[in-house]
Amino acid sequence: MAEFLKKLTAVMFYAALPMLIPIVYSLYVGDGAWIPILITAILLAFPAIPHLVASLFENITNFLKSLVNPDTPFNSSFMIIMKEMRKEVDTLTLGQILTLTSVAWIIVPLISTIPYVYYGIPLVDAFFESMSGWTSTGLSALPSLKGLPDSMIFFRSITQWVGGLGIVVLILTVVRGKEATSFLKAEGRAMTEVGIGETVGIIFKTYAFLTIFGIALLFFLGIDLFEAVNLAFAGISNGGFFPFDDFAFTDLQKFALAILMFAGATSFIFYRNIWEGIPKKSIFDEEFLLYVLITIVAIGLITYMGGEEFYNTVLNTISAIACGGFAIGDLSIIHSFSLYLLILLMLTGGMVGSTTGGLKLWRILVIFKAIGKHIKSAFLPSGSVQVVKINGGAIDEHMIVESATFVFTYIFLFLFASGAFMIANYSLEESLFMVASALGNVGLSTVDVPEIGQMGKAFLILLMYLGRIEIFPSLALLSYIVRR
Repeated sequence: MAEFLKKLTAVMFYAALPMLIPIVYSLYVGDGAWIPILITAILLAFPAIPHLVASLFENITNFLKSLVNPDTPFNSSFMIIMKEMRKEVDTLTLGQILTLTSVAWIIVPLISTIPYVYYGIPLVDAFFESMSGWTSTGLSALPSLKGLPDSMIFFRSITQWVGGLGIVVLILTVVRGKEATSFLKAEGRAMTEVGIGETVGIIFKTYAFLTIFGIALLFFLGIDLFEAVNLAFAGISNGGFFPFDDFAFTDLQKFALAILMFAGATSFIFYRNIWEGIPKKSIFDEEFLLYVLITIVAIGLITYMGGEEFYNTVLNTISAIACGGFAIGDLSIIHSFSLYLLILLMLTGGMVGSTTGGLKLWRILVIFKAIGKHIKSAFLPSGSVQVVKINGGAIDEHMIVESATFVFTYIFLFLFASGAFMIANYSLEESLFMVASALGNVGLSTVDVPEIGQMGKAFLILLMYLGRIEIFPSLALLSYIVRR
C-alpha cells in the first residue's frame, strides 16, 4: 500500500496546481475564499512536499555556493525533482494504471469537497458538487449560488475545466512510454496516431486555444467577462455549470454556447490535422461525419416532431451529444419523443479523444461496421476475408471485441441503474434520463437535483464516477482491494 500511495504523488500534485488560479483571483477581489481553496491545494500537494522541500533546500544551498564558486550548478526553475517523481509512475502494469486512475478520481474530488463544506454545504451535497465538477458532468446539488463568493464559483468552473482535460492528462506530464498509452485508454482518450509527447502537446494547445476563443466570443456577444470566462471553461470542457442562477441568453449567445460544446466534443486529432494543413483528413473523418450527421438529424427531428423552439433545441441537442450539460428551458415538460432522442444522444456521446463522455462515436462506428461485415460475409463464398475499416485503416478483431464489450457493459449498467432509480419512485422517463445524464457525464436533468434524497445523490455520484473512468478501472480497483 505504501508503494501505491507513492505513485499517487505526481497525480495529486498536478491536480493541485490549477487551484492557484482561483486562489490568486480570491486574493485579488478580497472575498476570503482563498482560505479553503488553499487548504485543498495543500492537501492535494501534500504527498509531493518531501520532494519539494528537498529540491528547494538543494537549490538554496547551490545558490549560496554559486555566490562563492560560479561553477556550482544552479537552476532556479528546477524546483521539483521531476525525475524522482517520474520514477514513481513510469513502471506500472496495466492493472496498476487502471487502479491508480480510479483512485485518483476518488481522492481528488473528495479533497476538493473542502471549500464547499467550508461554506456550509452538507457533506453529501458538497461531494456531489465536487464530483460533478471534476468529472465535468454539470449536475448541481446547490439550490442557489447566491451564498457563494465569486472565487468559489470560479473554483467550481476550474474543476470542470481541468476535469475536461482529465486527471490522466495530468499524469501524462510525468509519464512516457507504453504506460502512457494505457493511461489514455483508461479514460477513453487513446489517440494512437501520434506519440505520447505530441498527444499531450496537442491536448494542451488545443484546449487553451478553444478556451481563449470561447471567452472572446462570449464577451463579444455581450456577456460579462467573469461570466464569459466561467461559461467558456464549462463549455469547452463540456461540464455545464452555469455561474449564475438565472440568465436571459440571446439566440446568438445560445448558438455560441452550442458551438463551444460541439468543439469540445470534437477529437483533438481533428484540430491537429487542421493545423498541419490537411483539413480534408479532418472533415472527411468517418467519426466526425457521423457526429455531424447525428447532430443535424437530431436537431431536425426534435424541432419538427417535438415542436421545440429552434435555438433552444440546438443548444439542448448539442449539449446532449457533446455531454455538455448546458440546458435552456424545463426539460421535464418537453415532448416524450424529444426526451427519447436526448437520452439516445447522451448515451452516444461525442468523439474519442475529446472532452465528451458516453459510449463515444468511434466505438459505435466500429460495432456498426463489424455488423455490416458479418452481414456481407453471409453472401460471400466460404473462406472469403472481410476486414473492418475506418478511414481506410483496418480495425483488428481485438479492438472490435473491446468496443463491443465496453458498449455491452455500459448499456447493462445503464439499464440496471435505471431500474434502481425507479425503485426510488421516479418515473421511467425520469430514471432513464437521469441515469443517462449522470453515467454519460452530461448534466442535463428532468428533476430538481437539490431535492433528490441523500441516497439518490450518492447513487448519482457513483454513476458520475463510473462514467468518467469508463467502468473498467473501477473493476481493477475492486480487484486490487480484494487481492489485498
